[in-house]
Amino acid sequence: MEENTNQEEVQLPPIDFIAFITDLITTAHLYLHGFKDPETDDVIINLGLAKRMIDTVEMLQEKTKGNLTAPESNFLTNSLYELRMGYVRAVAAQKDTSEREETEDPPEQDTQNEDANQTETAQTHNEEVTSNS
Repeated sequence: MEENTNQEEVQLPPIDFIAFITDLITTAHLYLHGFKDPETDDVIINLGLAKRMIDTVEMLQEKTKGNLTAPESNFLTNSLYELRMGYVRAVAAQKDTSEREETEDPPEQDTQNEDANQTETAQTHNEEVTSNS
């Protein structure tokens, strides 16, 4: 397969620690805030994978402690804080959405029980009318 020569080559930054962490953070943000599935146009949010990326960055912070420059360490610390807060907000938003959906849509079982009660009441009323006649 030949590469299209008309496309401009994208200049990527050199790989260093900050660029590597930036890639992980970007991936975590995509999972936290959602991205469109190209096949279905559905928005995909995956908090489990976002948490996995956060855990990975935390592990790198622990393993590199004492070996980073001040700017690298600050970038890592601040980025990790922002990711954690974003995760907390996303979990809270998901919980709020779930609770709202539960209160807006009454369970079908309740309506079935209500229908059964109405039918039972009607049958009882019919029996009373028949026995009084």
